[in-house]
Amino acid sequence: MSLILLGLIQGLTEFFPVSSSGHLVIAKYFLQLKLPGAAFEAFLHFGTIIAVIVLFRKDLKELVISFFDSIYKLSRGENILNIFKNNSSSKLAWFLVISTMPAAIIGYTFSSFFEILFAKPIITAFMLIITGALLWVGNKKYSKGNKNISKITYKDAIIIGIAQALAIFPGISRSGLTVIAGLSRNLDREFAAKYSFILSVPIILGASIFKIREISSLNINLNIMILSGFVAAISSYGAMKIFIELLKKQKIYFFSYYLWMVSGLTIWMSLSRGFL
Repeated sequence: MSLILLGLIQGLTEFFPVSSSGHLVIAKYFLQLKLPGAAFEAFLHFGTIIAVIVLFRKDLKELVISFFDSIYKLSRGENILNIFKNNSSSKLAWFLVISTMPAAIIGYTFSSFFEILFAKPIITAFMLIITGALLWVGNKKYSKGNKNISKITYKDAIIIGIAQALAIFPGISRSGLTVIAGLSRNLDREFAAKYSFILSVPIILGASIFKIREISSLNINLNIMILSGFVAAISSYGAMKIFIELLKKQKIYFFSYYLWMVSGLTIWMSLSRGFL
């Protein structure tokens, strides 16, 4: 049952703006849930990506086709700005690549440093406080964006990419920070959420493939493992739908209260149990 619970935690917290990595740290130390290893976490992440693919299957199909079509046109000497002008999906696909690069570079270069942070629940708690503050301020301050696919710029893509890179810190929500970064660049609320969720596919898929090859070394019942992945997929699908609706209604500040409560409890338990 603990593995299925981990699947539920991963699924809900991956796309709710509350930090899945932060919750896994807290679950490990204070709920005494045993994390089977990075390969199992990668398998759960793969389940959440399946949910993104299902929810945005039409968009992803169009993005993939447009991306390779743009490469073909570039090889024939066509100007990339003309390609973007004539096909907004090509533009979005390339901008998603740009947004992916900062997290990929930082994550690969400093992976050992971030692994150390995952052993520090009190650091995670303070990061949760920051995430809650960013959600609170961002939800109130950035409310009238109107940029969509046709209006997004490369600067927007870079800023959102940097936000995703910062979310490597446990306790900083990837979905929360990338959405707030998008809102700060005047993206339409629903488009900001869609951009954030689709942006998760290459970075999480890449990390999952890198670790999931070790899955055969895990001593886990196959049926339980599959069920955990299924729970992660279903719960993350529901989380995305709920988050989009709350974002459109400017009510994501609700998550701030939750994050501050969890961070306060985590700091108290860290101090009382000596997890510093």
